[in-house]
Amino acid sequence: MTDADKDDLDQHPEMNKMAAVQKTSLYIFAAFAIIFIAALPFQPYLGNFVIKALPAISLSALALTTVSGSRGKLLFVSLLLCAAGDVALELGAGKYFVIGLGFFLIAQIMFIVTFSRDFKMQRSRIPIIVILAIYALAIASIMTPSLKEMAIPVYFYLTAITLMGIFAALRAAKNKFTIYGALSFIVSDSIIAVNRFMVPVPAVDYIVMVTYYLALFLIVYGFMKE
Repeated sequence: MTDADKDDLDQHPEMNKMAAVQKTSLYIFAAFAIIFIAALPFQPYLGNFVIKALPAISLSALALTTVSGSRGKLLFVSLLLCAAGDVALELGAGKYFVIGLGFFLIAQIMFIVTFSRDFKMQRSRIPIIVILAIYALAIASIMTPSLKEMAIPVYFYLTAITLMGIFAALRAAKNKFTIYGALSFIVSDSIIAVNRFMVPVPAVDYIVMVTYYLALFLIVYGFMKE
């Protein structure tokens, strides 16, 4: 921060207050993400769903106070839906998996709407789109024999998160953090699907949570940088 920026903050208390809120949101995100991941060996424990959801909630506050216009509001809602999905997945030891999947499905649709605000067809991004489409078809084909009654919900979610990645790639953005976040989200959910419906994945909880929290942060950070 330059001396001029500091002077501006001193002269504008509202800007100072907003900067403090943003820093607090980031600290809460980092602290509770680390706490939840570090406490994974002790699952389940009282209040674990609160700790898991707080990182997404803190980022939602950050998006609302940092990202201007409708994009900030849309990100706010998307991240709160992710937090609701976190709570559902933790309650009842997986008993509410379908409900959690539903919350994340709506969150992905909200991310698509958010990203579509900056839609721009770019020839350089076509390879990413093709790779995402092929990946979605491949993983759907491989997993189909194991899905059974969960086939339709999983197909819907797979379609939504793939479109989320495509719309992230087609944003007319000044940086690629949002794309990286979308890809990290896809990796995280793919590992959940493989572990739940196909074969156990070593250290699955750690991999899923690191890639998930990283995804949320990168998506918000991408908008903040703009």
